[in-house]
Amino acid sequence: MKTQLLTCRRMTTGVVYPPYKLQPQQVNHIYADITERYPFQTLQHLPDGARMANPSGDFFIQATRMQVNDNVDYFQSSKERALDLFRMAQERLKVPQFVTFGIKLTAFLPVEDGRNAAELLESTALSSIKDNLDLLGPGRQGVGVRVILHQDGVHELKIEPFFSDLSQLYVELDVQHPTPFNALSVVESRMDAAYDYLFREVNGFLETLD
Repeated sequence: MKTQLLTCRRMTTGVVYPPYKLQPQQVNHIYADITERYPFQTLQHLPDGARMANPSGDFFIQATRMQVNDNVDYFQSSKERALDLFRMAQERLKVPQFVTFGIKLTAFLPVEDGRNAAELLESTALSSIKDNLDLLGPGRQGVGVRVILHQDGVHELKIEPFFSDLSQLYVELDVQHPTPFNALSVVESRMDAAYDYLFREVNGFLETLD
């Protein structure tokens, strides 16, 4: 399997803070600041905040969190845009403390030679229980692997067939840092660490599935 074809396609990242009394006027100012730099086409006020959106992603500002969802062409660009959005919002909000940072990266890996991703996982990572899966009943479309590790945050890794297209593996890495911090300056290194983990440790594991 050519694991060099592993491609990150989607990033969700956010910070959580204690309940904050968000004012609609603050949201409007933040939206005006942001749209000078980024083409968010819509602003939707929510009961506890707002959502700014364009076709490739969105940005939520709410009473307990800020979150960026972005289609990834180049991770560095997506990362820098998310950091910039957090900073611009924080300049207006001045949240005194954050309690959690998280990032989820969604990636895809094509399996080659016309192989089926569901069959590949069953015959490699799950080979020892493959014959027992029939005990669950008929109609199985595929199975996957979920791994949770507590190391410099909580890492949750999912590897499964991409059920809409069985020529690809679906890989999702969700890293949570549930420890308080006072400044957004700590966020960038944690984003980089998650991306590096995906393309180093996770990539190395995927190489064994052949």
